[in-house]
Amino acid sequence: YYNKVDLDITNKEWAKNLSFTECNLWFFPYCDNKHYIMICVNIKAEIFEVLDSLRHKDFKEYYKPMADRVVQYAINYMKTQFAEKTVKWERVIWFNLEKVTQPDQKSCGMYIIRWMRHWEGKYNSALTKDWKRIDLINERKGVPDVGHHS
Repeated sequence: YYNKVDLDITNKEWAKNLSFTECNLWFFPYCDNKHYIMICVNIKAEIFEVLDSLRHKDFKEYYKPMADRVVQYAINYMKTQFAEKTVKWERVIWFNLEKVTQPDQKSCGMYIIRWMRHWEGKYNSALTKDWKRIDLINERKGVPDVGHHS
């Protein structure tokens, strides 16, 4: 099911060698009803960033339940790594980036890939400045269609 997330990575073979404490950003792509959003744990800024490539009038309310689940997982994990330092990590910043709104109903996965490649956090991301849709179109040409559309 597309709207299910397996957040128990502690038992996953591929996750055993990961060192989350050495990363500045953790990315959690989340698919809800065949549309992907990105939830980013910004270690340096001590915030959670939720990014969406579609415009929703009720953006925060629409994604709050799913974002809360990922945020709570990240908080619980960080408490095991950083102890009391994570108590203030309840802050979530929501991004509905005007310059990065997808022009169709099937490019959300490409936006997720692009965000994971280029997102640097709220205050210094190249994606919030002079970003053009043509960049996505050109970047998409190099990625094969896997048949999943939002």
